[in-house]
Amino acid sequence: MTKLLIVSASSKIEVAPATPVPALQRFDGAFVKQIRKYHQSLQNVDVLMLSPVYGLVAAEERLASKEPFGGHWNRLALSEDDIIRLRQPSLQKIRYLLEKNDYEEVYLNLGTELSKIIEGFELMLPKTTRVIYAQGKGMGPKMAHMKRWLIENTK
Repeated sequence: MTKLLIVSASSKIEVAPATPVPALQRFDGAFVKQIRKYHQSLQNVDVLMLSPVYGLVAAEERLASKEPFGGHWNRLALSEDDIIRLRQPSLQKIRYLLEKNDYEEVYLNLGTELSKIIEGFELMLPKTTRVIYAQGKGMGPKMAHMKRWLIENTK
């Protein structure tokens, strides 16, 4: 059975090269760096990253360079327009993946603001799919929790 990881992308966006590169290389935040360490060893795990700039993207999806989202990432405040702009395509991507795959588990590591974009996605999941939320207050504990989950899902 396959698992799905949905994580906050980063405001740290690698602007070079301007040509498209995989999302896993385009974003350069702490959570993404941690995923990079384990990505090649992950077994039956699809990785999605949610960004206020690009929306919901797969780790392998090739992204051209764009201007980073303004403001501090840890104080991200999305406008209603931002949420509306990102919500429909992000939920469509999740729906498409759910039609294609039978996920036994979904692991979420999203901040409060980004969570608003995919709010209610759990209603699309089969009742048998377990949803795990990153545990802990602050980045350090959430990072440790996600690391344990990543290690449990490596070859």
